[in-house]
Amino acid sequence: SSVSGNYGSAGNDALHRRAQATAQDPIFQKMKSQFTSDFDFSVPGAMKLQNLIQKLKKWIKILEAKTKLLPKSFLIEEKCRFLSNFSRSTAEVELPGEFLLPKHSHYCVLIQRFMPRVEIVSKHGAAARRLHIRGHNGKIYPYLVVNDSGLADARREERVLQLLRMLNHLLAKHKETSRRFLNLTVARVVAVSPQMRLVQDNPASDSLLSIYQGRCAKRQQDHHNPIARYYERLSAVQARGSQASHQVLREILKEVQSTMVPRTMLREWATATFQSATDYWTFRKVITLQLALAGFVEYVLHLSRLNPDIQYIHQDSGLINVAYFKFDVDDVSGELDSNRPVPFRLTPNLTELITSVGVAGPLTASMIAAARCLVHPSFKIQALLRAVLRDELIAWHKKNSDTNQTVTVDTNGQQQVDTKDGEAIITMVGKAVTAITARLTSLSQFDGTESKVGQLVAAACST
Repeated sequence: SSVSGNYGSAGNDALHRRAQATAQDPIFQKMKSQFTSDFDFSVPGAMKLQNLIQKLKKWIKILEAKTKLLPKSFLIEEKCRFLSNFSRSTAEVELPGEFLLPKHSHYCVLIQRFMPRVEIVSKHGAAARRLHIRGHNGKIYPYLVVNDSGLADARREERVLQLLRMLNHLLAKHKETSRRFLNLTVARVVAVSPQMRLVQDNPASDSLLSIYQGRCAKRQQDHHNPIARYYERLSAVQARGSQASHQVLREILKEVQSTMVPRTMLREWATATFQSATDYWTFRKVITLQLALAGFVEYVLHLSRLNPDIQYIHQDSGLINVAYFKFDVDDVSGELDSNRPVPFRLTPNLTELITSVGVAGPLTASMIAAARCLVHPSFKIQALLRAVLRDELIAWHKKNSDTNQTVTVDTNGQQQVDTKDGEAIITMVGKAVTAITARLTSLSQFDGTESKVGQLVAAACST
């Protein structure tokens, strides 16, 4: 629409002005010349992995130090007087993403006004601006303005988030999942322009990577040391003319656990954060259920890996939301990737936090309950999967097809392709839905204490 186009052009203009101001900064010009000389690949040995890692570590420290000197907040009236003066009397506008959830249309939360101070925080791999919006119900709703040119795959994430919202609707209808309070934490994400979007935020949330970095700082050690040690050991093995076997990798992991990152690091953070026994027990119970659901959808839906930088733990509740969850589609074949060393993320630090009893009990039972809920015939999960995967595979086809082939949009806003290509996409969608439902069915079956979930959990913990 013309409105979104105006917002997009305004966002691009702001980025262009910021880039011009940065380019004229003498400090930036000096850093640019230093960066260029450090990464001059014509110098002998500059392409060696060890040298590149050392230079990257050096520049990460330089840029982090510069970032810490920047202001942490500013007043909204300094940057946008319109938002500063906006109120409900100006226009009745719903909260961003208010209608992403299935709800009664006669009630929604409207924007009363924007709070005066905007915070600058480092989240979602970018320096984001945190807006605080007061709703007409009196509550404050924080949102991140994420401005990043690397959001080319943002639509892929939004498809997965929409699917997870629909799965929540089904989980709430089933007795066994409802009584366990099994509900995926799905943040509202609203695209404003191709380079900008609003993301619902919780100021009390922190990524697993940030927690790890904080604990390393308390131990007065560089959080990059385990990675540096890993590559040192690998280069030593390769220098002897042999390849790194699985046994060598396990030995490196044990060395890192014994000298740098103990298995108890996450548990130590939790006990320091939640000093009351009641708070700690409640947090551990909720995070166990959340990890069960995160691992369940990662495995069943063939989603991208749960890396520590995309898992955000809400310290005020124990809920976990995942940023940048996407279908793991092979770039060449367009098929869902089913070859993983482990089925989902359940690292030694996570198992140490939720304990062996939590792994064998609530976590396993929750995954089985979620699977048994979604295989219920009346829920017609295949129809939801076909609708979402159709868009995903049309986008993949558009990306990989010839430039002279076009994907048209019909009057309903649905993407359409040529008949020949359409038949191929229908086949691919059917194959993907079959793969997902096969995994779902296998997880829903159990015989006494034996189940497919138990085998997957054992495989995830085996590392």
